[in-house]
Amino acid sequence: MPTALGNALRAGELSAGERYGLTTLASWPRIYPQVSAPLAQALGSARDMLDTAVNLCHAFLACAAVMAAGCYDEPGEWWLVALALVMAAVAYKGAVVGAQSYAGLMHVVYDLHRFDLVEALHHPLPDHDGEWALFQRLSDRFAGQRVNLPYAHGSSRPDETDGPAQPEKV
Repeated sequence: MPTALGNALRAGELSAGERYGLTTLASWPRIYPQVSAPLAQALGSARDMLDTAVNLCHAFLACAAVMAAGCYDEPGEWWLVALALVMAAVAYKGAVVGAQSYAGLMHVVYDLHRFDLVEALHHPLPDHDGEWALFQRLSDRFAGQRVNLPYAHGSSRPDETDGPAQPEKV
């Protein structure tokens, strides 16, 4: 990405779920409801910090533009424009730090709640060797591909899949 803020946001998007075989952008709306209350509060706080810093950056840049127009013929007042630009830079740095914090918390969500996502989707939990394959198949499903996955919703039949139900033969 061309900016530090874009790089920080992209790093979280690309690495949080991908470490386990899940596409982060597709799986995030599905895993977020599984997040514990304290982690959800931390995510909300980090997101609020990011949003606030970005809004401050925009506001200081707008102030700099307005002050530049207002101080056009007042050379003694150009320090106000410089001050607004410095404040915009500080707010931008805060936005980058906020994005890095949010990305780090996204990693924690996948570390702690990826199996909660599997259970919420009613799939059997994988063993260590099958984890990557299951999460890649789930990512394919989230992308709209038709994937046959085992379905575990209290059924006594271990071979049941999430396809259309077949009538039992009598």
